[in-house]
Amino acid sequence: MKKYFAIGKILFKAQAAYRFDVLMTATGMIWRIVFALILWGVIFDGRDMVGGFTYQAMLSYYVISSFFATMDMSGGVAGEVSSRIKGGTFSKFMVIPSNPQLHFLSQTLGASTYYGFFAALAAVACSLVFGISITFTNDPLKILLAAATFLLGAVFMNSFQFFLGIWAFKVQDAIFLTHVPSMIISFFTGELVPLSLLPGAVAGALHFFPFTHVVYTPTMLLTGGMDLLDGCAGLAALAAWAAAMALVSRATYGRLRRKYEGVGI
Repeated sequence: MKKYFAIGKILFKAQAAYRFDVLMTATGMIWRIVFALILWGVIFDGRDMVGGFTYQAMLSYYVISSFFATMDMSGGVAGEVSSRIKGGTFSKFMVIPSNPQLHFLSQTLGASTYYGFFAALAAVACSLVFGISITFTNDPLKILLAAATFLLGAVFMNSFQFFLGIWAFKVQDAIFLTHVPSMIISFFTGELVPLSLLPGAVAGALHFFPFTHVVYTPTMLLTGGMDLLDGCAGLAALAAWAAAMALVSRATYGRLRRKYEGVGI
C-alpha cells in the first residue's frame, strides 16, 4: 500500500503545476451554484416549499453537492485508460508490479484531496457572496457516514470508469463508452437535481443503485435531509456494488488484455 500512497502523494503535488485547471474547476463549481440561484429563484417565486425543500435548503443542497461533484475526479479515468491503451503506454502496467485499478484509484484520491481544498473555499465564498445560509447537520454520526459514503463512492466510480476504459482493448472507438455515460451519471448521482424531486417509486428504486449514493446520499446526510437508517442502507448498497464492480472490472481486464498487442513491451 506504500507505493499507492506515494502515487496519490505525487498526484496531489502535481496539481500545483496546473493552477489554471484548478481555477477553472473552482469557477465551474461557482457557475453551477449561480445557475441554481437563478433557476430555483424563479421556481420558488411565490412558494415557500418545493419537494420538501425551502429555498435556502435547496441552495444548501447545491453548494454541498457541487463540492462533492468537484471533488470526484474519477471522470477522467476512462479517457486516460482508453488513450493509454491506444497509444501503447498502458504497457507499463503489464510489466511493473502495480495493480492498474489501485494505481488509478490512488491518482484519483490524490487529485481529489487537492481539488477538495479549493472546492471548499469556493463553497464558502459562494455562501458569503450570495448570502446562502447553508443547512448543515450537527450530528457527528451523519458527518462520518457522509464521508464514508463519499469515499466508497469514489472507489466504485474509479472501478466503473476503469471498466469503461479497458474496453479500448476490444473497441476501436471508445468515445461512446467513455463520454456518453457521464451525461447520464451526472443526473443519477443527484448532481443536477435532488433525486427526491423524482416520483416516489422512481426515487425509491434508485436507492438500490450505486450512482445515487455518490453525491446525493452524502449531500442529504450533511444537510440533514436523510436519517441515519437510510444513510446506512445506502452505504450497504454502495458497498455491495463497489465490491461487485471491482471484481467485474478485474475479470474483464484479465480477459481483454489478452487481445492487446502490447506496443512497447
